Amino acid sequence: MIIQQLKKHKAMLAGLTLLIAFAVLLYWFMNPGKTPDQEVNPDRLVEFEGSELEESKDGNLVWRLTADKIMIDPDTQIMYFINPKALLVSSDGTEMTVTSEKGIVDKTKQTIQIQPPVKAVTDKGDTLQTDGSVYYNMDTHVIKGGKVVMNRHDNTTLRADAFETDSGLNKVSLTGHAQVTKGE
Repeated sequence: MIIQQLKKHKAMLAGLTLLIAFAVLLYWFMNPGKTPDQEVNPDRLVEFEGSELEESKDGNLVWRLTADKIMIDPDTQIMYFINPKALLVSSDGTEMTVTSEKGIVDKTKQTIQIQPPVKAVTDKGDTLQTDGSVYYNMDTHVIKGGKVVMNRHDNTTLRADAFETDSGLNKVSLTGHAQVTKGE
């Protein structure tokens, strides 16, 4: 008798199962996991004053990160920077200086995150302005971020919803409402 009832209401049970699955997925997407700031227990951080990190390849500087204060979470090995200053050197020798109030280095993911407000300028006079964080991949030496305005020394302005570039702003990829304007 129960089996006959289940067969009779098979479509309703399938619909109810799909509705529950949809509700679980919706809840999961609407309530994201902890952010790095929420996971940090300030009592567990090890602090260093005025420290720096750097990477060189074949005797040439690739990047250097200095800060007023560096705090390391011994459990995750994630480093938190106060007033970071990143010097990024491209393969052609162009130097980009990126400054901010906060930054995060995740050696596991090989990323340096410079959090907003971000100021970036190259030694050629190019500037990069973004409202969001800038991410530098220590393996590929690529810089990524969200909405951006780049003003280049040759009076070219680049705008987009997202970008990817080298540290010399020579190889730039723009996505989403990309706009390139050449000045006079």
